[in-house]
Amino acid sequence: MANDNMFETVGRLFFTRERIRNLEKQLNTAGVNIPADSFAGYVAMNLIVVTIFLTLFLVLFQPLNEIIEKFLSDFNIPVPLVILLILILSFIVVYLTTTTLISAYLLMKADDRRNKLEDTLPDFLTLVASNIKAGMTLDQAMWYSAKPEFGLLSTEVKANIKSSFSGESLEDTLDVLGSRFDSKVFKRTILLLKQATATGGELTNVLERTADDVRNTIIMKKEIAATLVLYEIFILFAAIIGTPFLFAVALKLIEIFERISPQAGSVPGSAGGVFTTFSNVQFSGPVITSADFFWFSIPTIFVTALISSFIVSIIRTGSKSQGMKYFPVVLVLSYLVYWFVINAVETFFATIA
Repeated sequence: MANDNMFETVGRLFFTRERIRNLEKQLNTAGVNIPADSFAGYVAMNLIVVTIFLTLFLVLFQPLNEIIEKFLSDFNIPVPLVILLILILSFIVVYLTTTTLISAYLLMKADDRRNKLEDTLPDFLTLVASNIKAGMTLDQAMWYSAKPEFGLLSTEVKANIKSSFSGESLEDTLDVLGSRFDSKVFKRTILLLKQATATGGELTNVLERTADDVRNTIIMKKEIAATLVLYEIFILFAAIIGTPFLFAVALKLIEIFERISPQAGSVPGSAGGVFTTFSNVQFSGPVITSADFFWFSIPTIFVTALISSFIVSIIRTGSKSQGMKYFPVVLVLSYLVYWFVINAVETFFATIA
C-alpha cells in the first residue's frame, strides 16, 4: 500500500492530470487493471533509474570518453555542463523509447480485445434477447448470458454487471462496461441499450437487430480484407524482398566501382578516332562510398518495413496499431534477405573473378 501511494505521488508530480486521464482510458481499453497514477509513477521512476545508468555508461565508455575529451579541448566547455547535456539527451531518448513501446503495447492489447469482443458480440446479444423474452431483466439476462464460450466478453460482463445487483444504477454499470473496450460497435450497442431501457423500448428487437448489424459488419470486413490480399502480398514482397535485394545489389556495384576506379586511369588516346575525344576522361569512382551507402540502406529498410507493416495492418484489420505485431517479423526477414543477397552476390563475383 505504501508503494502504491509512493507511485501515485510520483505519477502526479511527473504527469499532468490530462495525461493521466488519457493513460487511464488506454489502460482500461487494454484490460490493465492498474490505477493510472500508480502506473505513471512506476514508469517515471524507471525512466529516472534507466536514464542515470545510461548516462554513467556513456560517460565511462572509453570511445565516447575520448570524443568528450576532444570536444572539451576544442570548445573549452566545462565537464559538468557536458555531463548535464548527456543526461538530458539520455532522458529524452529513454523517454521517447519507453513511451513508444508502452503506447504500442497498449494499442495492440486494446485492438486484440476489440477483435475478440466483436467476434462474440452478435451471439451474446442474441442470447441476451432470448433471456429477456424468457422474463429476465436486462442485467439478469446479461449475467446469465455470460457463458464461458464468449471468452473475454463473458469475463468483463461478469466482472462489471454484478455491481448493478448491489444497488448501482444499470446505466453507470453499462458505461463502465463500455469503457473497457475501444470498440465503436460496442459503445453504440451500449448507447442503444441505455436509450431503450430509459424509454421503455422493445429491448429484444433492439438486441436482435444490433446483433444482425454487427454480424453483417464483421462479414463485410472479412470480404474487404479478402479482396485486398493481392495488395498485401505486393506490399510485403516489396518490403521483404524487393527493397533489400535492390539495396544489396547496389551496394556490391558501388564496391566494384571502388575497386576498379584506381586501376582504370585514363582512356588511352593512341587508338585515334572516337577514342581520341575521350582521351582525357578520368574514372574518379562513385560519388558515395560503399560504407556510406550501407549505413544509408540499414535505416531505409527499417523505415520501409515499419510503413509496410502499418499499411498491411490497415488492410487486414482496419487499424494501424496492429502493425507493431507484424513489424518485427517483416524487419527480421528484410535484414535476412539483405544479408543473404550481399553474400550471394559476393560469392558469384568471387567465382567468376
